[in-house]
Amino acid sequence: MDDAIYDVAYAACYDNEDLRDLAERFEAIGREWPIDHARRIYRDIGDHEKYLELRLLKMKYGGDYHDLATFYWGTGNRDKAIDIGKKGIKKAEGRMDELRSFMAERAIEADDRPGYLELQFAQATDRLTLGDYKSFKNICKKGEWLLYEPRLLKELEKAWGSERLKIHMFRKEYDEALAILTKSRYPDTLYGESDILETAAKPEKPYPEEILKFYMTGLGNLNYSLNRKAYAQKAKVMKKVRHIYVDVMNSPDIRQKFARNVKNLNLKRPAFQEEFAKLIPGWKNL
Repeated sequence: MDDAIYDVAYAACYDNEDLRDLAERFEAIGREWPIDHARRIYRDIGDHEKYLELRLLKMKYGGDYHDLATFYWGTGNRDKAIDIGKKGIKKAEGRMDELRSFMAERAIEADDRPGYLELQFAQATDRLTLGDYKSFKNICKKGEWLLYEPRLLKELEKAWGSERLKIHMFRKEYDEALAILTKSRYPDTLYGESDILETAAKPEKPYPEEILKFYMTGLGNLNYSLNRKAYAQKAKVMKKVRHIYVDVMNSPDIRQKFARNVKNLNLKRPAFQEEFAKLIPGWKNL
């Protein structure tokens, strides 16, 4: 209920004096979140002294430095704003997106191309994704990309496995992509599809055995009783396995032998049989 109660408190204020009273009450609580609200109120009603008093109590994250930098920028003290922004870039402990964007705008205004690129590089590699990779590459001119590409690839090692996979696929580095994929397990898709499956489907034809091995990890223990949802999930995986055997490797006999074994292991599990029959062609006739 916290957010709703805050909304009610703000709605009860009709003018700046009401807001000041509310800010003082928040401040008196002495906890971080109410004090954050008090600080924002003081800034909004133009009480700069109180705003700065509370703002300087906590300068830890990039968002804190961004808040103070934009305050000085908005009041016309632009040198101070840039100084605060630079300190934040060096000292802040995370939550840097807004601060980096603010400083990147300042770098553009100052015609500071190297500074702008460094900020964009830091932004892209903070939580590197394929989208970040593409965006940063598009920002760079040809010579700039030659300088930054090796640095970005070093940062790639820190990215999530699914994003590393997508970036290597985008770069057509299939050996590196397959190395990641074969060390991965099929994702749990009970609560939604995973984009790693879309990525894995792309090298099916050139590397069917490797992709088949990856898909097989999604079947897990096939002689173990589970609920119907889990059987439905395994049926989806089995459909992909069938696709590799039949459509890609052109080995329907091997597929049929494997499918018979799976069916025989689960003859006493009617829910399993029903879910597989819904998705796997010819399952009932095996």
